Amino acid sequence: MNTKLFVGLTFFSDNSFAKNIESFRTRFDSKFQTNPYLHLPVIPPFEIDVTEVKKLKAELTEELEAFYFENTEHHILNFTGLDVQEHKKNKILYLNPVIEEELALCQESLFAICQSYITDREKKIKESKKTFLTIGRHQESYDLHMAIEQARNEFQEFTSLPFESICLFSKNNGVWYREADLVSFDKPTNSLLHSTIVSV
Repeated sequence: MNTKLFVGLTFFSDNSFAKNIESFRTRFDSKFQTNPYLHLPVIPPFEIDVTEVKKLKAELTEELEAFYFENTEHHILNFTGLDVQEHKKNKILYLNPVIEEELALCQESLFAICQSYITDREKKIKESKKTFLTIGRHQESYDLHMAIEQARNEFQEFTSLPFESICLFSKNNGVWYREADLVSFDKPTNSLLHSTIVSV
């Protein structure tokens, strides 16, 4: 039997930027209830045999502990503005992150590990370099334009989000759950979080 998983970067949510995002998502993201955690997908959803999950979890944890060995402080993700991606009928409104080289390299090594667990060639993860934080999903252009206007008002300041963990998520009855935090990061002191104004 197969199970569906993905790997995501989670963030500490007790800062004003994270609270803004959560508030916006409750109103404009139809999948808020089935994926309630504030996260940035690092590896998109994939399926593996349920008996392999424990082994995959151990391998990913080992890789991440080596990658971030004694370097779990002061990791933040900056954002540069809003953007939209259209996929079939769905229009996704998202915040555009700045992926630093370190996170990009980490993403590549995790991708290779997850890919190696998929036996069915048809179901291999399609490598997409585009990683973003979804804040809204819409099917109608009118709704999308309304949401963009609202987002421009609410996100005039684009700040950074502090890393909380890199987490393995699993799907159960249509809802994504945190299966395991593979590596956890230190909570920043407030002085580290600063705002940057960008035009959207």
